[in-house]
Amino acid sequence: MPCWKKIKYFLALLLIMCAFPAVADNIRAIKAEGVKLPNGTVSVETLFYTTLPEQLQDALKQGVPLQFDLTYQLTRPSLMAYKFRFNRLFANDNVISYRLTYHALTERYRVSTGTFYTEYQNLNSALKALGATSNWQTLPEGTLKNNLASDDIGMSVRLSLTTRQLPKPFQINALTSDDWNLDSGWVQLKITWS
Repeated sequence: MPCWKKIKYFLALLLIMCAFPAVADNIRAIKAEGVKLPNGTVSVETLFYTTLPEQLQDALKQGVPLQFDLTYQLTRPSLMAYKFRFNRLFANDNVISYRLTYHALTERYRVSTGTFYTEYQNLNSALKALGATSNWQTLPEGTLKNNLASDDIGMSVRLSLTTRQLPKPFQINALTSDDWNLDSGWVQLKITWS
């Protein structure tokens, strides 16, 4: 087989792997709720149970920071969901990024979101903070009309390890090892009214 065909097959396989990441059982949703507010937005509250495979724990102890992204998407009503997907091409405001680091001097774990961070004595406590959010105001104001029933609204959340911020050797490792494919999959929110 010519070399260019092998490269073509490898790139096709790589695209398939990126488009459909494996859903791991290392991250699962404990709580995924949303409250529709009168201003047409949804307030989201989530909590996830996360475990790290030993390979990731070792990388963390060696000073490699791990970034997890909590993402939401609107799935219903159809017209609003279509507009939401179109707007996501130009803006990325539907994500909260959590950065998990280990500090060898203090022997503590740190979870950062933007400029805010919290330190934890052990890894299990730090993992509980990943994907935990309360009163996350999603969607631009006025997106959802007040005449919608809670069954008419569909939203999902997802917590996943992102590999784009990793050092290059670890990005390559993430392509070949299932340990680096941490993803809760899309979890449907239970929507209520305020």
